[in-house]
Amino acid sequence: MRRVLLPQSVALMLPPFGNLLIELMKGSAIVSLITINDLMFRAKQIQASTGETVWTYVAILVIYFVIAQALQLLVRLAERRVDRMLGRTPSREATLSTVAAGAPGTGVM
Repeated sequence: MRRVLLPQSVALMLPPFGNLLIELMKGSAIVSLITINDLMFRAKQIQASTGETVWTYVAILVIYFVIAQALQLLVRLAERRVDRMLGRTPSREATLSTVAAGAPGTGVM
């Protein structure tokens, strides 16, 4: 079971796990992940002190985007590693068509 079912199960679980990880990051405060005050709370403080609304929220948007892309990259690397462990090597055409189609786990929304 440990050598047959678990690796195949992990390979099937990684794409939905990656999607849920990104949704969790979007839907919750990042306090527990990066151990600083909530980014939106800080943005409101900066906006109140400087009066700059647009640039404050653009900076927060960029921070969230970078964190989401880093999480997506980590999940994609884990998927590739599991696929290599299982002996799966998709062709380049299959990979490109999957990304173009926006398949689950590819990060295309």
